[in-house]
Amino acid sequence: MKIETENHKLIYHPERVSEWLSTGDCYPIYVEIGPTNRCNHHCIFCALDWIEKEYKDIDPVVMNRAFGEMSACGVKSVMFAGEGEPFLHPDICDFVINAKKAGLDVAMATNGVLFTEEKIRKCLPHLSWLRYSLDAGTADTHYKIHRGGKNDFDKIIGNIRKVVEIKKQNQYPVVIGVQLLIISENFDEIIPFIQLMKEIGVDNVQLKPYSQHPLSKNRYSVDVTRMDHLAEKLQEYNDDSFQVIFRQKSAHRVVEEKPYPECYGLPFYALIEADGNIIPCNLYHTRTEFAYGNLYNESFSEIWQSKKRHEVITKIKELGIETCRKGCRLDPANRYLSALKHPHPHVNFI
Repeated sequence: MKIETENHKLIYHPERVSEWLSTGDCYPIYVEIGPTNRCNHHCIFCALDWIEKEYKDIDPVVMNRAFGEMSACGVKSVMFAGEGEPFLHPDICDFVINAKKAGLDVAMATNGVLFTEEKIRKCLPHLSWLRYSLDAGTADTHYKIHRGGKNDFDKIIGNIRKVVEIKKQNQYPVVIGVQLLIISENFDEIIPFIQLMKEIGVDNVQLKPYSQHPLSKNRYSVDVTRMDHLAEKLQEYNDDSFQVIFRQKSAHRVVEEKPYPECYGLPFYALIEADGNIIPCNLYHTRTEFAYGNLYNESFSEIWQSKKRHEVITKIKELGIETCRKGCRLDPANRYLSALKHPHPHVNFI
């Protein structure tokens, strides 16, 4: 299965887009969930290095109730990732199972250390896709970048081998991917990383350009032209069972000016934090003045239809997008929605 990561997927949801065009609002298609804000790694490129954390795990009663509420509202998918490592939440496997039972497509992003065989066997049948954040091709570089345990790289590689084995044994349809976030510290390991993952038998690797979070303290970047020189070389590794996803367009979007006047994509997407707050995007982690509402106090539908949410969106619109993250997740969707909102005068000439 070939994966598309460089574009939005709103073309597959015309009814929701039509609703947004008619009313200016709709329920989200996709929700990202941070079940805990605890993490066992302290990555040098972490976008959330500015946050002073009071460690929290979301209450399982609140979380499990929310799956049914979201599904009833028309949410199509959830992905567990967020502020921390999702497998540090003691109920994460139950969350995966219950979200799927509620009718949601389910995905997971993990650093892979704690995704051991027992949890793999519980979660894998219910996942649409799984992405490991490895970010290195050797143990030494992984330790320098992720700043976890000195043996974590070998543990993760063992866990990836196990997940590939279990997938193949059971013929699960889950797509297994491994990501490398491109920074100068790992640039020279891109090819060894790809070779190792192909040998293990994952479905794809994703090479993602670093994007500066506006509030982050760290500063990492790689010259876009240097990444462009990679493109042809990477194609050599593609075949029917393995895909190198090089996010070349995203690398250029990181340095381009935004060709739209505001963030149109917010109604289609949301984040749930470990404290139960629902927020617009990761620019607003822990910034409670931008929270739509809290699942401990209201249902998902009540929050989405609330006066507070509409006030937050109005506030974001007034603030503008100049300080937003370049090349953010919603950037491709914003380009598409802006074109629909402001059509070229010759659109009728098919």
